[in-house]
Amino acid sequence: MISSFYRSLFFLTFLILPAALSAQTPTTTLSKISGTLQDGTTKAPVGFANVVLLTATDSSLVTGATSDIEGKFILDRVPVGRFVLRVSMVGYPTKFVPNINVTPTSTSVSLGTISLKPTSTQLGEIEVITERELVQYDLDKKVVNVSKDIAAQSGSVAEVMQNLPSVTVDIDGNVSMRGSENVTILIDGKRSALSNLTLDQIPANLIESIELITNPSSKYNPEGTSGIINLVMKKEKKPGFHGSALVTAGTYDNYNTSLNLNYRYFKWSLNGGYDFRQRTRPGENNSFTTNYHLNDTGQLDSTSYRLQNSDRNSTDISHNFRFGADYYVTPKITLSGSALYRFGQDKGRNDIRYTFLDENRELSDIRLRNTTEQEDEKAIDLTVGYRQTFDQKGRELTADIVYNTNVDDEESLFREASQLKPGLPDVQETLVDDGNYELEAKADYVHPITENSNLETGFRSTFERLDEDSRFFTKDPATDELVFNSKMSNHFVYDEMVHALYANYNNKFKTISYQLGLRAEQTNTTSDQRTQHIKSGNNYFSLFPTLFITNDFDDNNKVQFSYSRRINRPRSRFLNPFVDRSDIYNVSYGNPKLKPEFVNSLELGYLRYFGDASLNSTLFYRHTTDEIERFRTDTLIVVNNGIQNDTIPGTQVTFLNLASNASYGVEFGVNYPVTNWWKLNASISGYRTELNTTQGDTELSSSRISWNTKLNSTMTVWKDMDIQLSGFYRAPSADIQGRMEQMFSADLGMKKDVLKKNGTISLRVSDLFNTRQFNFLSYGPTFRTESENRRQSRIIYLGFTYRLNSEDNPRNRRQQDEQSGGDDEGEF
Repeated sequence: MISSFYRSLFFLTFLILPAALSAQTPTTTLSKISGTLQDGTTKAPVGFANVVLLTATDSSLVTGATSDIEGKFILDRVPVGRFVLRVSMVGYPTKFVPNINVTPTSTSVSLGTISLKPTSTQLGEIEVITERELVQYDLDKKVVNVSKDIAAQSGSVAEVMQNLPSVTVDIDGNVSMRGSENVTILIDGKRSALSNLTLDQIPANLIESIELITNPSSKYNPEGTSGIINLVMKKEKKPGFHGSALVTAGTYDNYNTSLNLNYRYFKWSLNGGYDFRQRTRPGENNSFTTNYHLNDTGQLDSTSYRLQNSDRNSTDISHNFRFGADYYVTPKITLSGSALYRFGQDKGRNDIRYTFLDENRELSDIRLRNTTEQEDEKAIDLTVGYRQTFDQKGRELTADIVYNTNVDDEESLFREASQLKPGLPDVQETLVDDGNYELEAKADYVHPITENSNLETGFRSTFERLDEDSRFFTKDPATDELVFNSKMSNHFVYDEMVHALYANYNNKFKTISYQLGLRAEQTNTTSDQRTQHIKSGNNYFSLFPTLFITNDFDDNNKVQFSYSRRINRPRSRFLNPFVDRSDIYNVSYGNPKLKPEFVNSLELGYLRYFGDASLNSTLFYRHTTDEIERFRTDTLIVVNNGIQNDTIPGTQVTFLNLASNASYGVEFGVNYPVTNWWKLNASISGYRTELNTTQGDTELSSSRISWNTKLNSTMTVWKDMDIQLSGFYRAPSADIQGRMEQMFSADLGMKKDVLKKNGTISLRVSDLFNTRQFNFLSYGPTFRTESENRRQSRIIYLGFTYRLNSEDNPRNRRQQDEQSGGDDEGEF
């Protein structure tokens, strides 16, 4: 199955695409055009001027060059046709030379001497700058302009997302929207090696904007029941050379450096960069567990208690190398490619102290468990793209092939011993080789039918392999050596292949626009537990309809209704049955029998503008079947007390499909410019979640109303200096066996432009009042656990950014405009 997929993809890429290109570029006779540029007053040669050849019919770019020190230029590979020459140079008005004809018989055309008159009067520059809001509300998505958030200067994407409407981020950088963790992360609309990282591992300074799409159309991959978060990477669109360098230092040994370079010249647009990041996060965990011991009739017989105190620290060092290129074959055809290579190492320790109490709360034992971990990671992301536009406005064809891989080598060493009872310590080790490989091929085509209607269609095929080889070793007291334990080891390989076709029809009648969409997907999966020689598969066909209806009452009033069906396929950590023993009394493992969950989502949104202010409100309802949830049960842990083995109560966590989940609520978002120097952005979301399932003979249900609110205040206190204060509050939220407790936090940031706006100094304090912690309550028939978790989140960052040929510099911007002639050449 895999080999046939690769063969099909090979033929699709190397046969169809060249044929399409050759159809667009027939063989023609090519000529050259030459000339000399001269100052009209001094008769001196004009060197280093920008010379561009445009078609006479639509002024599209054909080729270009730069005059040499003697004012001479040569334009090569000019096809037959009628052209206009455009010459631009700082200090001279743009010069146009019309009526240039190249015939099939002419091999060269000489334009002779072209005289340029110097500008006699310099007019003062008038700048009209429109500031983008931090959050822009559209009916189908919310767009967060990351460059307006001071946290982007020094923090991670996870820290920026703390301020986003509808989004919450947990202690490990995992994201949820409207209370659901089933979110799909995309990079520029595609899966990427960065998509497989937690968001606290991605530097925010790489991101231009973040799109929150809670109800996507059938064009998008339906993966992720609560929606899509699309990270739009920074790209320089202006001609010439641009770059930026950033360095940031934070307390607790947190450092971040970044170098971004862009070069755009005629048919080429190149970009590259390097990022270094060191992240140090000390943290602690405190929990109290009550164990209920039942007799044979199910009645309470006795209780015991376990106090757990954990002190941990980890240092994550990573390096990113990035390169990308766009080549504009013709004004309507673009080829693109990009590559990312990432490597890093994460070292950590975790020291846990367990205190065991009997029914009378008398001390029975104290045990210490020390864990050291090291993870070496490598990631590669390769993308090849093709884009073609046509003479018909709105008609477009795009195609992409994406390959990415993440490979991790993990080593963990555990040592546990009693502090009150004699005996040798238990020593264990795990070695994990974890590989994630994904290949994607997709194409999209938009065909306008009338001025107000069009048809979108496309396909997407993906192959993904998750290969995790986990080996477990225990120390033999007799030989003092680590011995391989085959019963506790597991080699798990999961293959998933998805083929999809979709079509969208868009039309408009007066003020009402609508879109009808349908996506069909065939999914084939295989789970292979190679250690236990257990292999299973699951093949299924799914349809995903979508509907969007929008009414534009006027420019200031818009309303939209939308419906979509989506899917959440189990992730690898949900499926892999290997037992994680980092916390021996709270172990976790995956469930290879999990089924995908499906959701039906409905939204009604209203967008209202009040001058420069805006209000966005949304009613939503989401019903999920076979929802995947964590489920905790009791278990007995066998430990060595020096004389004989003891059994101590513990818990184990796995993942199950619930019967159903219903979630409904309302959201409000506001942008309000209080004055021309003070802007507010606020959001509030409230929803109710109802969970129901049956496990054995027990019916479980849970429901709770939860809400969260966020506020961002940005003030320009004096010229080129901004102060930003942001805060959020999240109320308690329910799961099937308990709840997540409330949380609140505030950040403060300042930035000041220096060096004529070529540089920026930033200062930021995250978690200003040191209140950010993640507290949980979990319970079942035989246990109750209250847990407090926190990482060091109050960190002071000081950063400096320097921009090369900064777009905010008026002189540079004027020079770029003159060199490009003021037209849309930069849109190539």
